[in-house]
Amino acid sequence: MPRSAIKGLAIAVTVLAGATACSSSGTSSSKGGSPIVIGNVGSYSGAQASSEAGAEQIINAWAKWVNAHGGIRGRQIKLIVKDDQNDPAKALTAVKELVQQDKAVAIVGEQSNGDAAWAKYAQQAGVPVVGGLAINTPFLINPDFFPSGTNALALTYALLQNAKAKGGPFAFLYCTESPLCAQSVPLYQGLAKAVGVKIPVMMKVSGTAPDYTAQCEALKQAHVTSFQVGSAAAVAFNVAKACRAQGVTAPLLAAGGSVTAAWAKEASVDGTVSAESNFPFTDSSVPATKEYQAAKAKYAPSVGDGEGEVAAGAWAAGKLFEAAVNASAKGDITADSVKQGLYALKDETLGGLAPPLNFTKGKPALINCYFNIEVTGGHVVAPQGVKTSCAPDAVISAIASHIG
Repeated sequence: MPRSAIKGLAIAVTVLAGATACSSSGTSSSKGGSPIVIGNVGSYSGAQASSEAGAEQIINAWAKWVNAHGGIRGRQIKLIVKDDQNDPAKALTAVKELVQQDKAVAIVGEQSNGDAAWAKYAQQAGVPVVGGLAINTPFLINPDFFPSGTNALALTYALLQNAKAKGGPFAFLYCTESPLCAQSVPLYQGLAKAVGVKIPVMMKVSGTAPDYTAQCEALKQAHVTSFQVGSAAAVAFNVAKACRAQGVTAPLLAAGGSVTAAWAKEASVDGTVSAESNFPFTDSSVPATKEYQAAKAKYAPSVGDGEGEVAAGAWAAGKLFEAAVNASAKGDITADSVKQGLYALKDETLGGLAPPLNFTKGKPALINCYFNIEVTGGHVVAPQGVKTSCAPDAVISAIASHIG
């Protein structure tokens, strides 16, 4: 499979030239009874702000909740959040400040679209990146990025499994605005063969097209039983509306955090099934998800329609950091002790918030299990609760080995 096709799936930017800079070599630490300093960087303003805003509210809610409940090992959390404004250069500057000036022991729940620009710097500095946008490339290739959820490759496999479950052929409509969309086509073709689902329709779709008659007609003529719009959520809504009006009954499928609370209000996407990296954000069936709902209600009541898997993933990242500190050796909490705590975790699900998590020193962690949610009857539901399904490790590992 072409390497360009694999890279095209991940939502990441090209590494900036000279982004490695100098290393602080593990000087970050939190001693005695002082607060545990951690950082967070995200694209909270700029072109992708609507996708990440809920995460910023939730990571702050997590820190407030932890501190209100005694901290971690009796220590309060000092969370420093930085906005990279969807600019890779500003993202690198923000991470350097967190590491060198603020002495953060970890970057927790990162939501940076520019993480490829600072991934190597953080690794050289010895500061772990705990949770965040698991669909981004660094979580596939950097051993110091510790995902709290499913990677992009496994989510694509999951989406195609969901298409197969619909009982017929699947259509993939991909954006014209970025060459990355077209580069993902061979990946879909390869994974479709592994899953055993046919994709008779692969067409470009423009967010500014006056209508989507051609695409909708193609779906009808191929008798597809599901389809995906590989573009912004607003474009997916518009295509779904147009095709529903033209007699297409096949449901829209999604993956990787596209679905938010807003989808429940749009009739044309009723029936959508989405594969998710972390727990279903509407779930309250287990103590861990009940805690999330309580913290959200108390400290992030205005998250509203922007809430989705991205926001839920920020909470899971915070809980993974908690688990790592609690699993680490007693004494000062340092960047290295956090990593040692992460390595000590075995099949850690954070009480149902994450797929089974395992980390090995020096190796990227491929988290290949996932959750499913469904939009139905004006609600976002989780038919399987916090039960996960899994993509085959061998299939995902074979693809991931070509990335780097």
